[in-house]
Amino acid sequence: VVLPGFRGVVRMDTVGTAVTIKAAPGPVFSALRQALDSLGVEVVVRDSAAGLVGNMGLKLTRRFAGKQMSTWVDCGIGHTGPTANAYRVNMAILAGVAPAKDGGSSVRVAVAAGAQSFSGPLGDPIACESTGAIENRMLELVRAQVGAS
Repeated sequence: VVLPGFRGVVRMDTVGTAVTIKAAPGPVFSALRQALDSLGVEVVVRDSAAGLVGNMGLKLTRRFAGKQMSTWVDCGIGHTGPTANAYRVNMAILAGVAPAKDGGSSVRVAVAAGAQSFSGPLGDPIACESTGAIENRMLELVRAQVGAS
């Protein structure tokens, strides 16, 4: 995906950390889709064969999933506070599930974001990093849905 503030393409398969969930990939895939729905993310990528679900083109301002953007991404601090709360944030969220080697499912939730001032191309774009809150929330929702620890 291409995001403001990054010099090139962000490879989503290099973002995030895989965790094991003790449930079969099919139910975990469905639970990931439901987790995205509960966060208010329109699911655009849905490839059950590859085990991928998400949205690579979110355009957000100020709030996401009922909280300030700075809860979810860190784009630095400006003279009015956290930049994520004051800029337009372009975000990609992609979750993948595959069978784990020791049983269950290997799940990776990748979040990448960049921000652009509302002044448009006059302001320098900023690369942001995830705070880990989206990934943690999605994994909590998935575990609750499939009844796994």
